[in-house]
Amino acid sequence: EDDASAYAAAIARGSLSPFTAKGGSAEVDYTAKTTPVRVNVTYQGDVGTSFDASKYVTIAKFVHIAMRIVEAPTNLLDTTTFAEIAHKLGTAVGNGTVTVSEIQGEDLREHGYGGIYGVGKAAEFAPNLVTLHYVPKAKTAASKKIGLVGKGLVYDCGGLSIKTPTPFMCGMKRDMGGAGGTFGGFLAAVALGSHHEVTATLCLADNAIGPRSFRNDDILRLRSGKTVEINNTDAEGRLVLADGVYHSAALIPNFSPPDCVINMATLTGAQLIGVGRKHAGLYCSSDDWEKKSIAAGKASGDTVFPIVYAPEYHEPEFASKIADMKNLMAATNNAGISCAGYFIEANLPEDYKGEFAHFDIAGTSFDNDGATGFGVALLANLLTQ
Repeated sequence: EDDASAYAAAIARGSLSPFTAKGGSAEVDYTAKTTPVRVNVTYQGDVGTSFDASKYVTIAKFVHIAMRIVEAPTNLLDTTTFAEIAHKLGTAVGNGTVTVSEIQGEDLREHGYGGIYGVGKAAEFAPNLVTLHYVPKAKTAASKKIGLVGKGLVYDCGGLSIKTPTPFMCGMKRDMGGAGGTFGGFLAAVALGSHHEVTATLCLADNAIGPRSFRNDDILRLRSGKTVEINNTDAEGRLVLADGVYHSAALIPNFSPPDCVINMATLTGAQLIGVGRKHAGLYCSSDDWEKKSIAAGKASGDTVFPIVYAPEYHEPEFASKIADMKNLMAATNNAGISCAGYFIEANLPEDYKGEFAHFDIAGTSFDNDGATGFGVALLANLLTQ
């Protein structure tokens, strides 16, 4: 039974793809019931014990929802549509325990969220910072406040540092795999009655090209107050997440600061080089959370592997003569996966005393069959401990 959540995720991934535009199927509501898949499970346990499959049906359900969200193309799932889905599913699953709020478009600029606003302001649909807040009906002595943050780039053409169409741009509809995994993991934890108080901040933007695109050489002021000299508009995920983690750590009413901020993102190509396509890279400030995350990865099948955590070595890579930081390191072959995690962590509030974990899922969020829903089972396991 300890490994059953891994089987649940595998069953979800092995069933029919949850997204298709064939025969009008793209218009089917995300909360609609679809064709069921029947799976026979043989449980071998001690005499007199029983196996409750409901937990694992829940995990499979939300893995499937995350797969569909991540696989949907941007013209069918933009920042506005994703926000609508978050409202509808969040409140339905929460059944009175979940509230949803948004900061969108020009309001982001007015409130100082210069990272997500700068990245997304050129797109047809405005950037949106969506926060879901779950308060359990009953807490225990072990209950904690956990802030989740997900990168939700509904499309990333690279901005003015444009990606070449093949192989680097095609498939960038999945650059919101972090938000998909975060959202699905949050919903699963809520449905399973987690005793932790949890928020999920979804950083939704479209890194598009247009007259309002942010440029290389621009200087953005992030919500943390730090200024960032842009030297590559295709290193955009860390900019939206920098605003997201600050928001989670300092600005969510009746919640901040949390005990731990966990962010998930399809962030770097360096992740595939560092840990491959089967493990997420884990950049973590805490030995305790690192061990918990590795164990949760093994139990859920969403495996993770720790990467170098040495902020004092990563910081010099972002030195700028005219701003607090640049957004891409000087030496791109110098622990890029860790440096990206450092950039995000560096934008937490200076007085934040909690822990920080960053999952880079660039290579694990999809395979040859499409989106995998990676992160849902991992977070569900972490949040129900």
